[in-house]
Amino acid sequence: MNVTYLCPHCRGAINAGNNIILSAKTDMNKVGLILLHEEIGNYTSKISASLSITKGEVVDLFCPICHESLNIPSKDALAKYIRIDENCNECHIIISRRYGEKITFKVNEDKHIETYGEKISRFIDPEWFL
Repeated sequence: MNVTYLCPHCRGAINAGNNIILSAKTDMNKVGLILLHEEIGNYTSKISASLSITKGEVVDLFCPICHESLNIPSKDALAKYIRIDENCNECHIIISRRYGEKITFKVNEDKHIETYGEKISRFIDPEWFL
């Protein structure tokens, strides 16, 4: 699959191989990298040795290139980045910042939302992507 993931701030590519690479910081100021599988709905992840995260812990996510925050400023602990597919269609990918929570939203230009994961029921009216 020829897909590119971009930072919404610098528009630098944040994927390599089959992984999306994000910089992370915990409440305890531990920092490191998180690698997410680039296939939407595949929740395989890896973290760097300098980062220890417990299931359910909320982490701040940043672009590994420009270091801008990918967090969506809301109480829902979400982050977003851009996905461009092989046909050059662009959409936003919104993920949970709560480690181990399997929530992903794919939002296209027309605001059509595709949902993935197990815990999406807590989002009844997801206007947070605007």
